[in-house]
Amino acid sequence: MKHMALAAAFCVVAVPASAWDEETDFRGLHIYTASGDGISATAVCDPDGAFIPPTNHLSVTLDGEPLDGEYLIKSPTQAHQGKMVSGSAVSRDGEDWKGLVGVLRSGSQIELTANGKTFRFDTGSPLPVSCGADA
Repeated sequence: MKHMALAAAFCVVAVPASAWDEETDFRGLHIYTASGDGISATAVCDPDGAFIPPTNHLSVTLDGEPLDGEYLIKSPTQAHQGKMVSGSAVSRDGEDWKGLVGVLRSGSQIELTANGKTFRFDTGSPLPVSCGADA
């Protein structure tokens, strides 16, 4: 019985805390959401130009509050330092957007440091789309 309980506990730990949930809205926007302990990230990608010009963005909340200000985001292979305004980074920010999406596409173990706190979450897989970062 102890072995089964230990195996069940191991399985719970081995499963990612979150994964990228995907949906498409009526305008054709692709929305990817992942969350973990105290952090939530939502990438909204506009591959078909629902907005003119096409606009992609990432919204982040930390402990339920929009991230505002400087942050450092890392995967096991890449890191990017940027700034969010009222919880969002937008693809019009060019190189900043490419760096941010590059980290999200480079791995599933994500670490974000902001406001003196570090948040970690496992998205299960890298962000599956470039979300305008390759344009």
